[in-house]
Amino acid sequence: MTSGSCRWEELPPMPSPQLDCLGLSYKGEFHVLSDLVGLGEQNTSEVFSPSKKTWCTVEDIWPFSRAMHFAVQVMGDDQVYTVVDRGESLVKTRDTEKGEWYNVGSVPSVILPYHSRALEAFGYGVCTLRRELYVLGGKVLKWEEYGAGRFDIVSLDVVRVCNPLERPLKWREIRPICGSASGSILGCASLEEICFS
Repeated sequence: MTSGSCRWEELPPMPSPQLDCLGLSYKGEFHVLSDLVGLGEQNTSEVFSPSKKTWCTVEDIWPFSRAMHFAVQVMGDDQVYTVVDRGESLVKTRDTEKGEWYNVGSVPSVILPYHSRALEAFGYGVCTLRRELYVLGGKVLKWEEYGAGRFDIVSLDVVRVCNPLERPLKWREIRPICGSASGSILGCASLEEICFS
């Protein structure tokens, strides 16, 4: 959508159409990362320049693993964060000069009422807004000991927030997700209204 107007504008097509891809805005350009990013056979990304209205193919600067792939967010113009929700739910950030990732903390486990231990969440959404990182919804596997014992899948409506620049990370819960939107989150985006005069 063009600024100052309420109409959509068609942009040039991508040089190589992608399936199962991730888009992120980074340093004023739009990067489209393939589902194969980080694997040996995939070493390029497609990048769109809004000022030039052109696409180009660049050598892959995003060494994501599949575990990181769909939880990548940019804070400000160039601080990149991801949450690896396999196991420990580690929060990582990227050193833009070295191109390396390092840990800044982890997403806390979930405490359910009437359950004896903390549970690791999965399938949650991640987004940034201003200087905060949000983790939304997700699910946990809760062991039920009645009968022969079994796991129940519990959908979460919890929303947790932290400022990733403050170390160690200090998480707080805010207003939960309403209605039937709880549980697995397939994608997340934050929108902020900007007024043009």
